[in-house]
Amino acid sequence: MAVTETVTVLRRPLRDNFGNRPAGSTPQWDVPGCQFAPGPSQEMGAGGGQVDSDGTIYGPPVTDINAIVPDGIKATDEIRVRGVDYQVVGEVRDWGASGSVIVLKRVVG
Repeated sequence: MAVTETVTVLRRPLRDNFGNRPAGSTPQWDVPGCQFAPGPSQEMGAGGGQVDSDGTIYGPPVTDINAIVPDGIKATDEIRVRGVDYQVVGEVRDWGASGSVIVLKRVVG
């Protein structure tokens, strides 16, 4: 039996023309029944000043996610997994009753 965990979807306000997020609350929703597969990381730039990390979430069916997250998970959302925030990459892959696949990326530095 596979072990699952709960991830948190964060819908942060969009950034303004200066790259700042407006003040205010960030809506968030907990989505249970997920599995997280950490992906590769790579150092970018001279001296490894930036690190890109990937990951994949194997989640419940999209219909179940949409019952929790209004309008479903969007490419502008972030997902917190094990205390780390990742950006959603592209659209959620819908595998019907088999579940969903969500590709993630995190850039630090």
